[in-house]
Amino acid sequence: MKSIVLIFPYFGKLPAQYKMWRASALRNESVDYMFFTDADVEPAKNIIVHQMQFSDFQKVTQKAFDFPIVLDRSYKLCEYKQAYGYILKDYIKEYDIWGFGDLDLVYGDIRSFLTDSVLEHKLILGWGHLTLLHNDEDTNTYFMKKVEGYQDYRDAFTTSKITFFDEFNHKGCSDKWRDCRPDDCWLEEPFDNASKPKQSYHFNSLTRGWQQVIFEHIDNKLYMLRFNNGTLEKRESLYAHFQHRGFMKDKVTDYSHFLVTPGAIIDYPKHFVNMRLRWYCRKRTLMTKYYQWRDYIIWRLHLDHQR
Repeated sequence: MKSIVLIFPYFGKLPAQYKMWRASALRNESVDYMFFTDADVEPAKNIIVHQMQFSDFQKVTQKAFDFPIVLDRSYKLCEYKQAYGYILKDYIKEYDIWGFGDLDLVYGDIRSFLTDSVLEHKLILGWGHLTLLHNDEDTNTYFMKKVEGYQDYRDAFTTSKITFFDEFNHKGCSDKWRDCRPDDCWLEEPFDNASKPKQSYHFNSLTRGWQQVIFEHIDNKLYMLRFNNGTLEKRESLYAHFQHRGFMKDKVTDYSHFLVTPGAIIDYPKHFVNMRLRWYCRKRTLMTKYYQWRDYIIWRLHLDHQR
């Protein structure tokens, strides 16, 4: 079985979903998670923590390059994600596979989706929420390869602007893998990227199409749930990602079985289960309108401030 480490340089306040993320990470015991952080991340058997300040990680990153880089704020770290295997090679040399991802998500059974045959590919998934790569020189330096029509890493690493160098659809590194080396990529979408609140306060899976869903996590399995013509349906997921939902409340007392609803993470109900699941899956039009207007007002205030 190939060894896997997921890398998390993270500085600042942990997201609202962190406890849920941690519970699901601990249940994927054959995957290691390596933090470089100033946050209160408790080490565990498969959670490795390198405590440091952001300034320390800036120095680690700069040391990997022979030109002055721009890493002026922690958000800029997203530009360097596909270079972590190169930057942090001394930390991850014992692993076959390395990867990166987000903390505002919950994992399902990682190994049931990312089998040994899937892990033969050089690039797996490719989205910023969770991406895995081979730990070899060819893969770890591919972000440096110049290809006409695609972003150059030096441009991305020497500007304070966010270029989305690590993501799809911006002529960045994932696009270069997909377009130039398709046989080396596994780009299935067995995961659920939940809609942002301004798109729909209720959860819609932007990747797999189900609407008005919630998520059930039991042991190390994750399921997307919906009611279709009155019938409860389940679909297993590799992970679910909940972006821009800092308002989510974590109310779980038993992480062996819980639900993720649009506004809160809660214990799985013991009574009136079907009725309560229906309620959690309801469409929330008024809340969607609220977030649409809130974001519009914030945008206008930002424009007025710029004038």
